[in-house]
Amino acid sequence: MALKYNYTGTYQRTGNTLHGTHRLLIAERPQEKITPNKPQTYVLEVQDNGSRRYLSSLYPTPTHGQFRMEKDGQWYLVDLGESMASITFEQTP
Repeated sequence: MALKYNYTGTYQRTGNTLHGTHRLLIAERPQEKITPNKPQTYVLEVQDNGSRRYLSSLYPTPTHGQFRMEKDGQWYLVDLGESMASITFEQTP
């Protein structure tokens, strides 16, 4: 099955914004909305008109600065550095 969107690539990071093939925003849920299935950190995709669309929760991994996210059945590995970020495909966990 072909992917509707492909979020892989290298992104420049400015604060909580990732600039690359897509413009992504790292956001945090309020404490009262965090559940075992909904971690604190999640990703929004910024559309061309400035609106935001929910993309995925960011699930922490044992590695500092590394997260997993899922969109339409495809898992991604997200490495967040201070000024750069990378997103790669991950095998289904």
